[in-house]
Amino acid sequence: MTQDTTVTAADDAESGGGPDRTLPGAGDRPPVGRGWTARYTIASTGMWLGVLTPMGVQLARQAEKFAPESKTELLGLATGVGALVTMLAVPLLGAASDRTRSRFGRRRPWIAGGAAVGALGLALLSMAPGPGWMLAGWVVAQLGLSSVQAGLVATVPDRVPREQLGSVAGWAGLSQMLGALLGTVVVNQLVKGLSAGYLACAALVLVAVVPFLIGHAERDARAGAGSRAGDDARAGQGLWAVAVEPKAPRPVVVTAGGARRGLREPDVLWTWVSKFLVVLGFALITQYLLYYLTDELRVPDPQRATMMITAVTVLSAMASALGAGRWSDRVGRRKVFVAGGGLLMAAGGTLMAVAPAWPVALCAGLLVGAGFGTFLAVDLAVVASVLPSARDTGRDLGLFAVAVAAPQVLAPVLAVPVLAVAGYGGLYLLVALVTALGGVLVLRVRSVA
Repeated sequence: MTQDTTVTAADDAESGGGPDRTLPGAGDRPPVGRGWTARYTIASTGMWLGVLTPMGVQLARQAEKFAPESKTELLGLATGVGALVTMLAVPLLGAASDRTRSRFGRRRPWIAGGAAVGALGLALLSMAPGPGWMLAGWVVAQLGLSSVQAGLVATVPDRVPREQLGSVAGWAGLSQMLGALLGTVVVNQLVKGLSAGYLACAALVLVAVVPFLIGHAERDARAGAGSRAGDDARAGQGLWAVAVEPKAPRPVVVTAGGARRGLREPDVLWTWVSKFLVVLGFALITQYLLYYLTDELRVPDPQRATMMITAVTVLSAMASALGAGRWSDRVGRRKVFVAGGGLLMAAGGTLMAVAPAWPVALCAGLLVGAGFGTFLAVDLAVVASVLPSARDTGRDLGLFAVAVAAPQVLAPVLAVPVLAVAGYGGLYLLVALVTALGGVLVLRVRSVA
């Protein structure tokens, strides 16, 4: 494997020979206001709606329509291929945004273009005549939405001061749950049919990013288009201008060596593994929830039951995300919230494994939502605190996006044999194991309280 050693040397020379932990948001940023946070949350909600609604509802229905006898395998293939696209695309697109030099800044072009491509993919899904087109449409949608994700996530350490990271991360976590809830309501209650559901998701993705694209101030990022002094003056006026080096941009190179440099730091590695395991547990729950309710609990109306559990999970997550984010800022501690979130999810998984009944499933949804909301609220603050380089924020956050995408690939690979051998009880015991382990492992991080 080839390592981009030239970039490493340049980075080390500029940072004094070691990792640059003077991250954006380390105290030199003006506070973000409610308007900025609201616009960011709306854009992030739209992005997650475009991702999670197909994964949680639409793809399962489409797989059952196209292949009723092998719906589980087709759903696993679709979600796995889409997640693989995300796993590869987000680090590449994040690195590309780090090096982008445009009059609209570094992040906004990728958010705008990604929303357009993502909406196109969702439109293709609405017209899919068979499994092949279903897979193709989902790949296009995931590629575009990965670009939106890369741009939005990198904006947080670009713009948010450290003392507000927990609060903004709480809203970011809330947006994921809100996107899932809103999407479920739209496709189950407000529109009828697969095609209309996909088109509604496409429209909402486009509408959601517009306020952020208009309201987020990024200066002209072309080389020589401004000075650091000018940036500081604008920052003092409440606008953030992305720092741009007054030299030719380096080429976008994302190699195994670059990834290893990011994960070489022990704190980065433990944070990555923790996130991977918790998201894996959540993916195992959500991807097979409809089939669990249909085949294991045999509820009369599985789609309505799915919406009810999703609503309980999301509302619980919303409350816990906002509370945990603000509380962690107030007490100055992060790890205990991440660990507690993983353990709450493990409790929910255990309930689903040992007591397969409809009332228990609702209680489990409450616990899983509270745990995942707490985890999401504080995890982004932990990630932003352990990033090794301010110059490669998009690339490094892209590595953490892999910790979100890779579980989507691994979940069906694990679930199919576990279901064959141990049924849904075994599947949800696996959920309990990986989420508990993911929560506890964050305690190994040394640089974060």
